[in-house]
Amino acid sequence: MKIFVGCSSSNDIDKKYKEVCEKYLEELLKENDLVFGAYKQGLMEMAYNIALKNKRHITGICPKVYAKYVEELVLNKKIITNTINERTSKLIEESECIIFLPGGTGTMQELFTAVETKRGEEIDKPIIIYNCHNYFDETLKQLDKIYNEKFSEYKDCYHVSESIEDTLNYIKKRN
Repeated sequence: MKIFVGCSSSNDIDKKYKEVCEKYLEELLKENDLVFGAYKQGLMEMAYNIALKNKRHITGICPKVYAKYVEELVLNKKIITNTINERTSKLIEESECIIFLPGGTGTMQELFTAVETKRGEEIDKPIIIYNCHNYFDETLKQLDKIYNEKFSEYKDCYHVSESIEDTLNYIKKRN
């Protein structure tokens, strides 16, 4: 399965996230292919290195503003988009499952775009938020507020996971 992993491109994140996400990605990318934002830092680099080590198919998608970073990567498929928004659309399009690990504003933009795209019935792919160390608690609280106060209907658009076992079981149920 081709899985888009949205996550941090920062090397400066707390090691507690790196440790948990490394174990998670080791299991996730044993038998699944990687679709990612084609940047060689942070959790993105970790996902890339694990997929490479496991000889998985790797699709890297990035906007032309970051195209120079793609040259450092060994990719089975490389896509350069004109804009960040086009990259997000392509990441979603190229994948069969979408998983979010802790990340910055780019990850949040991708998360909200994926949820809204699914809510609008443009896709029917599993969207999983891996809430390690309660990273997404405030985001999930805001999404609940949006839902509970009737600003949007999306409640069934994503699954919150606390473990790799739960993630893999959810993916299996969806296929």
